[in-house]
Amino acid sequence: MTKEILIIRLSSIGDVIHCTPVAGALKAAWPDCKITWLVGEVCADLIKYNPDIDHLIIWSRERFEKHLRAYEFTQAFGLWRHLQAELAAKTYDAVLDIHGLFLTGMIARQARTSWRIGLQDARELNPLLMTKTAKPLGNHIVERYLGVLSLLGITPVTRKMTLVVPAKAKQFAQSYLSREKVSAQDKLAIVVPGTTWPTKNWPSELFAATAGMLAQDFKIMLCGGRSEVARGQEIANKAGVPVINAIGATSLLEMAALLEQAAVVIAGDTGPLYMAAALGTPTVTIFGPTNPVTYTPPGNQNAFVVNECQCSFCHKTKCRIGTSECINSVQPNDVVAQVYQVLRKL
Repeated sequence: MTKEILIIRLSSIGDVIHCTPVAGALKAAWPDCKITWLVGEVCADLIKYNPDIDHLIIWSRERFEKHLRAYEFTQAFGLWRHLQAELAAKTYDAVLDIHGLFLTGMIARQARTSWRIGLQDARELNPLLMTKTAKPLGNHIVERYLGVLSLLGITPVTRKMTLVVPAKAKQFAQSYLSREKVSAQDKLAIVVPGTTWPTKNWPSELFAATAGMLAQDFKIMLCGGRSEVARGQEIANKAGVPVINAIGATSLLEMAALLEQAAVVIAGDTGPLYMAAALGTPTVTIFGPTNPVTYTPPGNQNAFVVNECQCSFCHKTKCRIGTSECINSVQPNDVVAQVYQVLRKL
């Protein structure tokens, strides 16, 4: 009998990418199983073309919570009822809540299943809403997520992250690179300066200095979302070398197609960095408040730079001492050195 599995991971970009090995390991163990993934609107394209996913349920936590904050309870209830109806369409052999919040725990309880498996260290009382909780398989974030499979009797044989770029996005990337006079012979270094945490943001002038140092061997491109346009312009202005500024000019999958063409991607601990790693592009991650042991993509083609201080790896969005020393003290020379070291290994 075909097994039906529901994965719940709504966001964010990096976490959705880190969760894809769960689907891959399920398919490797149970090739005939059917996997449904409940995902948020922003991240849906990241798994839309994933061959391990059979069905997507796309739901906006952001709109739901916005309605609640505005006391628009009728609209919020409408979104909730629509989700309930989608979840009721089938019976699941197991629901894997890999998001680990009170909200996602309540969502898991709406599904028709006798098995709700969550993370032992999940937040917001989520474990109380599960029937079973799992320990991580190791220190890396992917191993944390893969732990849920142990309760299904599955030992993962792969930890590979998956991102599939469709042909239309690949065509966009080729046209964009051609328009910017980037040829197949050029080495492209893509810099992604933005993150969602202020404490993860490496200063613009340091990104600019890094771009200037790499420009003798690479063509430099900036990528990112629309909220980072001003920062991208600042970096381009300060770099002192030609910079292709694609920030705000792409969709998520179009950005992925550009990342796939890069010789190396340089970024902080941010979603597009993990998109690049999933595509097999070499990466250099600049770490501050988060731990490279937990988040550095595996493999010789991925490196990191960190400058440990007394309060490193606090995992806080606001620096407790007000200096962001852990991220601000990382030097461009060290980042550039890691770029060349990674590429020498290939």
